[in-house]
Amino acid sequence: MQLELFEREQIGQAELERMMSEIRHAYWHLRNLRKVSWNNARRRREYRKVAVHKKRLLIAGVDKREILDLLACCRQKCSARKHPFKPCKYCR
Repeated sequence: MQLELFEREQIGQAELERMMSEIRHAYWHLRNLRKVSWNNARRRREYRKVAVHKKRLLIAGVDKREILDLLACCRQKCSARKHPFKPCKYCR
């Protein structure tokens, strides 16, 4: 049992979609910065953005499994890109 000392933040559907879009955008930058060694500050900044959004989603009560599925899709690890090629609900 978890003791809650503060009220959970309420996130609407539009705000949730915006946050997920920002996470996908950050991972797009991370994929493009993989091979570059001189831009580590940008890479760290993008990971910090993702961490802030992830923490906000957790505090708002979004299921941890749902967040992990979104991150797997952003990292291109979902089954839309590998066999059996079933797109997840986060793929566009």
